[in-house]
Amino acid sequence: MILPGHADSFADEVDVAALTVDGWHLADRPGFWAAHWQEQFIDDPDLLLHTWGVTEEDVTHRLEELYASPVWPVFTVELRDGAALAVVFRNHDDDAGVDYLVLPGGGRPAIEVAGLDGHQRGPAFTWAELAGVAARQPDHIRRAQALLLLAPAFGDDTADTPEARSALSGAMRTLGASGDTSELAALAVSDEVVFWGHVPWAAGVPDLDYAPRNPAGAFALPEAVRQLVAELLVP
Repeated sequence: MILPGHADSFADEVDVAALTVDGWHLADRPGFWAAHWQEQFIDDPDLLLHTWGVTEEDVTHRLEELYASPVWPVFTVELRDGAALAVVFRNHDDDAGVDYLVLPGGGRPAIEVAGLDGHQRGPAFTWAELAGVAARQPDHIRRAQALLLLAPAFGDDTADTPEARSALSGAMRTLGASGDTSELAALAVSDEVVFWGHVPWAAGVPDLDYAPRNPAGAFALPEAVRQLVAELLVP
């Protein structure tokens, strides 16, 4: 899979184009959403199992497919004008993690807006941006998938609202959750998640030093790139 510019940070012998493969077929397997959130977002395996009505074995199999695979599963979500978001499960022996990328289109290089690993960067989105991206998708299944796929990369102190909890609950039910989704949805917009929690934003800037979208941060994107990301994510 070609993700322009994504290979630049790896040694020449790492064939990123050959390693990266479409991963959306995995999303239909039992335990996928529980596994995705367990590793990156929600530190309550029992709640995830109960909500999704799956077994520990289901989740273990999905974790192996995502994080111990010989290839790097990639999940893309359309934006506009040929742009997209990509979530890359970077199963590199020496540098594993999950990359959240904006693909601007037109052959322009991928832009990392979050990286979830031992040296995390982010958050990538506000709640309004996340919900806006999901709302653009072509059908109710894809809208639900986009919301739950990208949720681990959002962090926003304005997100803890009935509307956000309802949107997440509805997405879970759409994708097959068989238990009560309200507790998990409430936890997802709380300050008790794995990475980001209630991050303040001002004028499109998250108040964390390791957020690429923070121009004063350690991983700051160039100003023109930061503005491009903001434009592509406008709800």
